[in-house]
Amino acid sequence: MKHIALGFTALFLLILPAHAQDNPLLMLPEGQSTLNISATERIEVAQDLLIATLRYEFKSKDPRRVQNEINKKMKEALDLANTLKDTKVKTLGYNVYERNERVDNTQNHIKVWYGSQSMQIKGKDSTDILELTGKLQDIGLNMNGLQFSLSPEKAQEIQDGLLEDALKKLQTRAERAAKALGKSTAELRAIDVGGNYRPTYKTHRSHAVMAMAASDEMAAPVAQGGDTTITLTVNATAILK
Repeated sequence: MKHIALGFTALFLLILPAHAQDNPLLMLPEGQSTLNISATERIEVAQDLLIATLRYEFKSKDPRRVQNEINKKMKEALDLANTLKDTKVKTLGYNVYERNERVDNTQNHIKVWYGSQSMQIKGKDSTDILELTGKLQDIGLNMNGLQFSLSPEKAQEIQDGLLEDALKKLQTRAERAAKALGKSTAELRAIDVGGNYRPTYKTHRSHAVMAMAASDEMAAPVAQGGDTTITLTVNATAILK
């Protein structure tokens, strides 16, 4: 549901001072006025993009074995993930390091090598992605993150619509002000959109739940998307003639 907040900050009937030439907006013919107005539009949009991040970890005294196991497992994971259509898959950080570990309850230490690599799956078909992540968990990957978001293309579409609505409402407001002042036309000038056109996104009611089966078979994760609130503010100066 949209919530429209329209307002104007000031109405100036201009008498040109000597220094008006420094500001083109002030160089108005007699009988013209300027009106500063603004419009803020908000809309809640259902999130349409699911992002899953998984990681595989392995440790051994042999660094070669650590890397070999990670390489094999990640290839298996990528082969599974790449079977999905219209889904973006990418690998993330690959890290191998050594550290000393205490042997049982003794004061003795041994050197152990740890390694891990992550992958990210992103797409709009949440059912397929959740099923896939369940399979990846079943072969040994651990879930790092599972969340819904708003896709960039949908966000851009919504922003463009909000901009059009705001401009129409600003034009209507300017024309009403012109009529009240006995003017015949109103033209929008010096339009500024939300500080470089960067709307604010606020995510809420979004959650993800991991469902684990009691049997040996791994159940697929469960996720439910929320909404994203997009806010767009447009400021303009109208010339009333």
